[in-house]
Amino acid sequence: METSFFYLHKKSSKINAPLILLLHGYGSNEEDLFSFSRLLPKDATIISLRAPLSLFPNSYAWYNIYYDGSVKNYDIEGAQQIRDKLIDELDYFIEKYNCDSKRISIIGFSQGAILGHGIVQCSNSKIKNLVALSGYVEKDLLCMKKNSCSIYISHGINDEVIPYNESIETNKILDDNNIDYVFESFNQGHGVNQENLKSFLDWLYKKY
Repeated sequence: METSFFYLHKKSSKINAPLILLLHGYGSNEEDLFSFSRLLPKDATIISLRAPLSLFPNSYAWYNIYYDGSVKNYDIEGAQQIRDKLIDELDYFIEKYNCDSKRISIIGFSQGAILGHGIVQCSNSKIKNLVALSGYVEKDLLCMKKNSCSIYISHGINDEVIPYNESIETNKILDDNNIDYVFESFNQGHGVNQENLKSFLDWLYKKY
């Protein structure tokens, strides 16, 4: 079995190591979140995937976004397909890098965070931790399978790409399904400032 994804990785020397999967946002690439790798747990194997859809040089997307007038829509079927493909690919990385299948964490930003929620809720408890940065919960990507994943969500109050209030509203989907999560807000736009970085790293190290 081989993967169809291009990715960067940092392999742990530990046998049966934890796995941290990094999912970048729309229009970015695998190098973006991989810049956090030196700050992540030293004993983890870190995989930073490149999304499959090329927008322009060094710019990629997990699924298409398009506009109907002023209304933003997205390719629901494409998003569901890439969600399922990412779930399947986890087995490849677990085997290739000798990782612990019960200690998988996902860190996703924006579109990667949206997918992260979908992966967690559709993967039969494969994921131990999810860090969802500057994204939202998309109901069409959720299967609501029972799991015990710990979830950290953060958003910038000045986000101009995915508005803060719209993101907050979608957390109600988790509330309605009795899914626990931690939510933090920060004085930032569509990004991760130093305070947000410290916050999610502190959370991850405790849960990890």
